[in-house]
Amino acid sequence: MLSVRSDRVPRTVGVAAEAVLKARGDTQRLRGIFERTHVPMVIVDGRRRYVEVNRPARLAFRLSLEEMRTLTLDDLTPAHRVTAMTELWARLLDAGCVAGHHQVAVPDGSRLDIVYYALAQVLPRLHLIAFAPADWPEDELDPTDDALPSATLTPRQIELMALTADGLSGPELAHALWLSPTTIHSHFKNIYEKLGVRSRPAAVAKAMRLGLID
Repeated sequence: MLSVRSDRVPRTVGVAAEAVLKARGDTQRLRGIFERTHVPMVIVDGRRRYVEVNRPARLAFRLSLEEMRTLTLDDLTPAHRVTAMTELWARLLDAGCVAGHHQVAVPDGSRLDIVYYALAQVLPRLHLIAFAPADWPEDELDPTDDALPSATLTPRQIELMALTADGLSGPELAHALWLSPTTIHSHFKNIYEKLGVRSRPAAVAKAMRLGLID
């Protein structure tokens, strides 16, 4: 998805991502999060068609649910970036999560710069994307009413998490960082312990919430 300049992924997007991860596979819990959160969220199917779009997302796109359901991710991506978006879609399905920056081509001709977290298979054959306009202040989204736990990652671990958020697989991470697969595995084990998580998608969401990656 198209990269844009932004200071930091809002922590509230990470908070929303963590909540979705905990409810993964539970239709009722997911629907409750999806409908109550102030964070814009969409659910798309395997053909990248919009299936569900919550109210904050509809307001951001300035489109009704019926209008959104006639579109795909490709339709709201600038034409010259569709190929790049397709590549990241493949990474999402392979890695289970992708996070970063994107630009939406709104049908009225305007452009909307966003930061996002995408999670594959929140329900069978359905994938969720939580996002926020890149220039939205934190107080326009859900407040974080819990204290942020402290977590210290090394610069190398932060670099690893940033690449993981881009959807790189284990072998790709090893190649990009000039490390062995064994070392990559060891880094992830240490990261999971520091962040108190058990999976890469959860680690990315937690790192976003803590402001460790942007």
